Amino acid sequence: MVVSKIMPIRRIFVTYLPWFFCLIISIASLLACTPAHQASAQKQNSVNNPEHKKIIQAFGGVYEDFEVGSYVAGLSLKIAKSSDDPVSKYRVTVLDSPQVNAFAMPGGYTYVTRGLLALANNEAEVAAVMGHEIAHVTAAHGTERQRTSIGAAILASVLGNVMNSRVANQIIDIGATGLMAGYSRKQEYEADDLGVRSLYRAGYDPYAGGDFLAAMGRLSEREARLSGGSPIPGWLSTHPDTGDRVSRAHKIADGLVSNTSWQRNHGRAAHLAAIDGMLYGDAPDEGFIRGQDFMHPILRFRFSVPEDFKLINSSQAVFAKAPDGAVIKFDMADADGSTRSYLTDIWAEGLRLRGIKEINSTLDGVTAIHEQSGKISRLVVLRAGEGRVYRFVMQSPASDFGALDEGFKATARGFKRLSVVEAGKLKPLKIKILTVRENDTVQDFVEQMKGVEAPEEMFRILNGLGLTEALVSGTKVKIITDSQMF
Repeated sequence: MVVSKIMPIRRIFVTYLPWFFCLIISIASLLACTPAHQASAQKQNSVNNPEHKKIIQAFGGVYEDFEVGSYVAGLSLKIAKSSDDPVSKYRVTVLDSPQVNAFAMPGGYTYVTRGLLALANNEAEVAAVMGHEIAHVTAAHGTERQRTSIGAAILASVLGNVMNSRVANQIIDIGATGLMAGYSRKQEYEADDLGVRSLYRAGYDPYAGGDFLAAMGRLSEREARLSGGSPIPGWLSTHPDTGDRVSRAHKIADGLVSNTSWQRNHGRAAHLAAIDGMLYGDAPDEGFIRGQDFMHPILRFRFSVPEDFKLINSSQAVFAKAPDGAVIKFDMADADGSTRSYLTDIWAEGLRLRGIKEINSTLDGVTAIHEQSGKISRLVVLRAGEGRVYRFVMQSPASDFGALDEGFKATARGFKRLSVVEAGKLKPLKIKILTVRENDTVQDFVEQMKGVEAPEEMFRILNGLGLTEALVSGTKVKIITDSQMF
């Protein structure tokens, strides 16, 4: 199929600020929100490093929140000072991605996503992840991987959809150097060892890494189940959670805390204060998924997909998948002329189409059916405005198409533009911190959760609660909500 140039769904109106909230940390200084030429004299930490720029772009930019950025920089400073290389500088970047991920590359570049910050329950857990990543840098694991030319494995390392958004095509060509390829078992053991020791020297709970791995495992299992059993990449894909590694790390911690007056330091209050009001899931310029609905407050449109279809938002398109192999793909493209001529002469040029007719007349829409290799597709083109069109490909196995086609047509007919007022009412999801009062139950907070499937399960995972564990009066908990009352 010949397709016109795709117009990205996300970040159409966002200006990239290459230095904003890229934080440089060192033993002597903590420089935040500083232009790159002042921030570091070390070439390897340069914000102009092309690989650094590509990673920033691939993960949706930098999360531009001063409180969150300062918090991560501060705890990373503690870990860096307690590492095996306390005099080097590290550029720590909070990525505007809902994935649960963290990684590092040669030159002191260290990254953590806001999705990971949302999952972590305290400062010690974030410090454990950062300590592990900094350990990879101090042990020169990235340089060693470059020498072995691991190459294209970077794609498997950075994919992730753990926190409800952004699939594989957010990834750009970062290069063939293998900067982010998987580590060897020996390297993981070494980073575990160094990371746990750094965590302990910084005054944090050395068992916190195991706590975070447990939460990550629960979340990965949940997302795999909700997505039909598909494995969900993320931090565990590049840092495998084997029982052997966790057990080994705990033994290291046991040795550090034995015969001492050590007490656990989690820093939960500081962590929750920093992430209160932090964006969760998709940003407004990417559009929102709410159950069967996709809504875009910037481009001002919405549509709904049939029951049993699961929506997935990505950088270039919106997908909806059904268990039986049916799929819906939505995107935008540049187009001049009529929607009919675009469908027949450009998008589906050379294909045998049948049933060409109007659909969704309020948007100048046209549809047709194409059949090939045991699959039938309903193609839909809708006028988006001057020079642009919306496009749907709705495909299923030929044996199922008859039963699904009414739902496909309902999606196309129900597509609508939003007024400025309607678009203004669409609010992103955020993390909100609440205090448990006497007699409060889990269900009281679950009822306030918005925009997530199986909200009780998600509430328990976010707050490190067991399947039947009750709340403790006076403690604080995280919920996900679209309420603007922060």
